[in-house]
Amino acid sequence: MPVLARFKSASLQVLVLALASTAAVQTWRLHGAQLEAAEAKTQQAKQQAEGERLARVASETNRQLERQYRDQVSEIETRAQADLAQSRVAVDRARDAGQRLQRELASYIERQRANASAATIAGQCQADTGPAVDLLAELFRRADERAGELAAIADEARVKGRACEAAYDAVNQAGDQPVEVHTSP
Repeated sequence: MPVLARFKSASLQVLVLALASTAAVQTWRLHGAQLEAAEAKTQQAKQQAEGERLARVASETNRQLERQYRDQVSEIETRAQADLAQSRVAVDRARDAGQRLQRELASYIERQRANASAATIAGQCQADTGPAVDLLAELFRRADERAGELAAIADEARVKGRACEAAYDAVNQAGDQPVEVHTSP
């Protein structure tokens, strides 16, 4: 029995040693896994911090770009308003000149009628039929008035169109594109 007892004792010792070595190996593997997990968390935190930094930089860059666009568009709008004001002054001058010409035409017609009336009284010619001259004068007045309206509309459209083109060109310049943030996992 002593041999059997020794065998049991040795088997038990081998079993305890096997369990102890297995526990040691598992503990060592657990410790390695914990180190890898901690390293992965650290790496993830670094990547997240870098992503947040890049997002802040991109956000600030985009804000500056937007501010620049707003300033450029505001400047273009101010210039367009000044051009529109000049255009309106020119329209007013043209309208005044047209009205002056209308008054001169009316005065000319009245003088011609007075001369024709005086000639008719003197027996030199027949009385003028007048309505044809009045009709032509009225047609000329209407045509001039409508041409002035159309010119004012065309001037305003031209100024606004140029301002729109300038704003579009200012915003769509080649190197001034919004910044996007791309982070790799």
